[in-house]
Amino acid sequence: MEGVKNVVGAVGEVIDRLTLPAREKRQLQVDLLGLLAEHEKEMARSRSAAVVEEARGNWLQRSWRPLVMLVFALIVLVGTFTTLPILSDTSRFWDLLEIGLGGYVVGRSGEKMAEAIFKVKAKK
Repeated sequence: MEGVKNVVGAVGEVIDRLTLPAREKRQLQVDLLGLLAEHEKEMARSRSAAVVEEARGNWLQRSWRPLVMLVFALIVLVGTFTTLPILSDTSRFWDLLEIGLGGYVVGRSGEKMAEAIFKVKAKK
């Protein structure tokens, strides 16, 4: 907002130096201030649209958990038909799968509950 004030002040000084009648100077100032105000509104709309888009996130941000779980499922499926050392009884893969599955289920449930709670609070 400080930048707009500086621009308005500079434009006002330039208009005051013009050799025009006072009425035309005032009209010119009003027209320029209207243009600046419209530009500021457009900038605010652009900023809010960018913030909304950023809040939604991109495809990878929304899909990383399902992708990880699909990779785990693929490893288990391939290990069913072949011998994979990663699937041995002493492997830490099963601990990772357990943590991943627990985190996925609990994290996703927590997100859904938080959305529902915030929607209820927003309505009040």
